Amino acid sequence: MHPLQPLAPGSTHQKITVLAVFTLVLYSIYHFITLYTLDTHTTSRIPTSSLLEFHVHPSLLPPPPPPQADGLPELKLDLPPFTEIPAPYYPNVVPPIVHYVMSMGDGEPKPLQYFQYLALRSALLNLRPRLILIHHRPGAPPHGPWWDLLQPHVTLSPVEPPEEVFGRPLRHYAHKADVVRMQVMLQLGGLYLDQDTFVLRSFDAAGLFTQSTVLGMEADPYAEQWEWEPGGLCNAIIVSKPGASFLQRWFATYQTFNDTGKEWAEHSVAMPWELALTYPQEVTVLNSRALFYPLWDPHGVRLVHEPSSPGPKGGGWDFSESRQLAYHAWESVSLPYLQKLTPSAAALGASSFTRMVQPFMTLEDQRIEDQIVLAASGRGQ
Repeated sequence: MHPLQPLAPGSTHQKITVLAVFTLVLYSIYHFITLYTLDTHTTSRIPTSSLLEFHVHPSLLPPPPPPQADGLPELKLDLPPFTEIPAPYYPNVVPPIVHYVMSMGDGEPKPLQYFQYLALRSALLNLRPRLILIHHRPGAPPHGPWWDLLQPHVTLSPVEPPEEVFGRPLRHYAHKADVVRMQVMLQLGGLYLDQDTFVLRSFDAAGLFTQSTVLGMEADPYAEQWEWEPGGLCNAIIVSKPGASFLQRWFATYQTFNDTGKEWAEHSVAMPWELALTYPQEVTVLNSRALFYPLWDPHGVRLVHEPSSPGPKGGGWDFSESRQLAYHAWESVSLPYLQKLTPSAAALGASSFTRMVQPFMTLEDQRIEDQIVLAASGRGQ
């Protein structure tokens, strides 16, 4: 047959051509429907960086029993009149609220320190929340010159420190703070941060606020398998919608709380990890490099605070290259470094930590430092 000669009607070649075209049309229709269905029915955009290799899709697991919400003790909030509790922005389920819990112990609280001021400034700049609530013991709000700079941007929320939970006594101020953070997160949702936590990138842009609950691994520096034997899920950073089922289960475990136990972090760190393994459908777990690295061990503290130079060969930790979302400064072990931080020291950028906090400083900081130095020398007004 000549190459340009038309096919005879009903020929084998014509039938094959028609069948091929029909198959192509069907595939195109199927592909379009699949894309449209995925695009219109996806309600959660979990960021790739937060997915773990051990993650099993919830559809392959049996549904968990419903959480026991009845009987969870609530916290009485005393917010200023006309305080507006913002709602989440679609498609987020987590409201744009940041919570801090301060001065839960007895006695006069110390003045807000410079590193705490910069930590709160990091949340202001990188999260852009609609509301920042400072939950504190009545009559003991934060104070000091660094607090005076922050006060216009935050809302005070006096709360009575709990003396017990589920009938079990709370003697240590840290345990009282643990319970308060659980209660405010269950009631209002949002983002809880310890006051030594520095926010380095937007949680919203990372997709965390579309998830019911988000927690980060706290690695065990002495584990043989560095990532798969974590010390737990650290409660220094909690992302959650109001009434999240995972938080309900977590808070309910305080029915077995023992304030005199040897395991300091049993309910605040170890317990959420056990629950995450049991109910993976209810929590998004970030690996240990996302929020809580470098660690609290001597090597991690030196890596951040000892003198170093910028760059991969400078001997420190490069927070800009790590792309982590936050850094928890482990105040309980690094306080000797943290309490020495001043605007002058931070401006020098002699360590990884001082270089990290420089974006959160203002021109006003140096003026406040000069006033503090003058007052300490007895020459201030």
